[in-house]
Amino acid sequence: MSAVLKDLETWEETPVEVPTALQSETPEPTWTEGVDALLHLLRYPEKTNPYVIGQIPAPVFSHLDWEEVRRVLCRLFEENKETCVDAYLEVRLALGVLANNSVRLCRGPVDIHHCRAEDGFQFVRVTLSVDTDDDRTYELEDELRMNLVHCHRRSGGFLVGFRSIHPCQPKDWSACSHPALDGDDDDGDEE
Repeated sequence: MSAVLKDLETWEETPVEVPTALQSETPEPTWTEGVDALLHLLRYPEKTNPYVIGQIPAPVFSHLDWEEVRRVLCRLFEENKETCVDAYLEVRLALGVLANNSVRLCRGPVDIHHCRAEDGFQFVRVTLSVDTDDDRTYELEDELRMNLVHCHRRSGGFLVGFRSIHPCQPKDWSACSHPALDGDDDDGDEE
């Protein structure tokens, strides 16, 4: 028994003191690192992801000044303390959702809108035009949000969404009976 205790005592060594050298402080993250790669992805998605690009061109909603977009994105990432790399990965994830569901992205640059809330928080909404109907577009956005949640991506100032290029047709609306709003019968029966 004493032999076992002696073995146990030898295993209980005193902790070794490691000299602690002054380590340099962790550098601040570079919020805008990768902004040029993000701009290239937004401007030329067909060069980066040819497997999800269709033949139909994206509708042109407005002319984008890409230098201004670059300034806006840099300001967004710095003020909101979000990394550009996260935004880049979110766009790539959106393209992956399209590829996984065999939905084609329209050719050409994405649509970009910049907004600033009353409290000063700003966000950029990137909209990818897709060749599918509105219902499918909503399903794709739900799938993208769930993937972002699983990737532990917090909701920030850079938002990615989808827009159908096909206008919603009355034949697509659900055929449900609409109750009379005022409850009156307009038969002309008056008693």
